[in-house]
Amino acid sequence: MTADPSGANSIAWSDLPAGSHQLRFGDAEVGFDAWIWRGSQPGPTLVLNGATHGDEYEGPAVLRCWTDTEPPANLCGTVVLIPVLNEAAFAADLRCHPDDDGNLARAFPGSPEGSPTARLAHLFDTDVLAHASHYVDLHSGGHALEIHPWVGFIAGGDAAIDATQRAMAACFDRLWCWSGPFLPGRTLSAAYERKVAAIYTESRGAGGLREEDLVALDNGLQNLLIEIGCLDDTLGPLAPQPCYHSTEAEETHLQVHHPAPHAGTFEPTVNLGTTVDVGDTLGTVTAADPGTATPVLAESAGTVVLRRHQHAVQTGDALFVVVPI
Repeated sequence: MTADPSGANSIAWSDLPAGSHQLRFGDAEVGFDAWIWRGSQPGPTLVLNGATHGDEYEGPAVLRCWTDTEPPANLCGTVVLIPVLNEAAFAADLRCHPDDDGNLARAFPGSPEGSPTARLAHLFDTDVLAHASHYVDLHSGGHALEIHPWVGFIAGGDAAIDATQRAMAACFDRLWCWSGPFLPGRTLSAAYERKVAAIYTESRGAGGLREEDLVALDNGLQNLLIEIGCLDDTLGPLAPQPCYHSTEAEETHLQVHHPAPHAGTFEPTVNLGTTVDVGDTLGTVTAADPGTATPVLAESAGTVVLRRHQHAVQTGDALFVVVPI
């Protein structure tokens, strides 16, 4: 492995020799470490990152395992591994950046002269995504949320890119698939603007690490290397994948569903994966005043795919997401 700890302002992937290379993008204040696998034959450039939010552990755990291994001997093209994109948030164990409270997943395309979060978004967009052909952002529910794991992508731009993204998502056949319209500010928004085929995953979260989530991600990424041509191999049979496409962008905005009616203690009464009808009781929020428990009712029929894990809630906190899968 070659290493350059000094920081890189830009990188021409094609200039790196075959093998594994560790590079620092940015500096100690705003930057991230990347492991770059270069194949001996030309091929796609796949970018993988974890910890866009600092309390999401599944992506870093899987990608750290990958960085501890050598590139496959038959690798074609380039694979860029960034286990922890948002280093300051990850070190502080916070969803958002500790210095400016910025949400990196709402900051793209960022700015070279802005806040730390804006500068990080700009750095990743211009120095990494600009060189990618394919991209995967590994998310999870973090501390606050618990998720019925899915894989998703932005649909409705370019038909060929949509088809590529659907094939990429199918590689994660232990997850269900959710596509929807463009929403601004996300890592995938930046990829969309650059016409990079991009998907994201959402693992369970709830402040922990489940072995089944790590296996699902690792298996999906291995399939993906074959699907996009980074490995010259035959993709095995994939399990059928439930899919849902949202036509309204707000439906995919997780933070607006089933808001807490007031501050208090949240108690769910349904589990992830439960099928519900409109008006079913999903849980309650009890205020500090005795006897003021407010039921949380299902806004739509479908499957519970997100549930708040934290019990102390503030007015407007998202408590559930229900999707018709």
